[in-house]
Amino acid sequence: MLLLTPPNRDPQAAAREAIAMAKSRGGELVIAVVLDPEVIERLSTRLDEVGLMGERVSDTVRNTLAREYRSRADTLAAHIVEEAQREGVLSEVVIEEGDPSAICSRLVRKHQITLAILVAERRSWLTRLLSGSAARVPELPGCEIRVMAE
Repeated sequence: MLLLTPPNRDPQAAAREAIAMAKSRGGELVIAVVLDPEVIERLSTRLDEVGLMGERVSDTVRNTLAREYRSRADTLAAHIVEEAQREGVLSEVVIEEGDPSAICSRLVRKHQITLAILVAERRSWLTRLLSGSAARVPELPGCEIRVMAE
């Protein structure tokens, strides 16, 4: 069983479902928190654009933002592990930076996962229309994929 989520979401419903499915199947839950490699750069650029920092965002500020982003991922993963432990479900945490589709594919193969729950960010219809992009759901033979918006 795989639960794949970004660190900036609190996937309560998805976590409950993943834990329940892992428990009913008698398997382990792999909790993957995927960090967007571009999020710090986008945030730094935004701080520059609004003039919040006064000057260009320094490396110290960027490093602080990166540490906070990673800390959110660690906290989220620890919370889901606690929930899984309460239900008697063994879990493993993977926190990686990169493309969610590629990470999902690799973890499914490595752990022989047959069910994956992917947490998608809930976006407004206008954001979806303007961005023109839909979530890329990997095709994984032998693995059922469920996408849950949180």
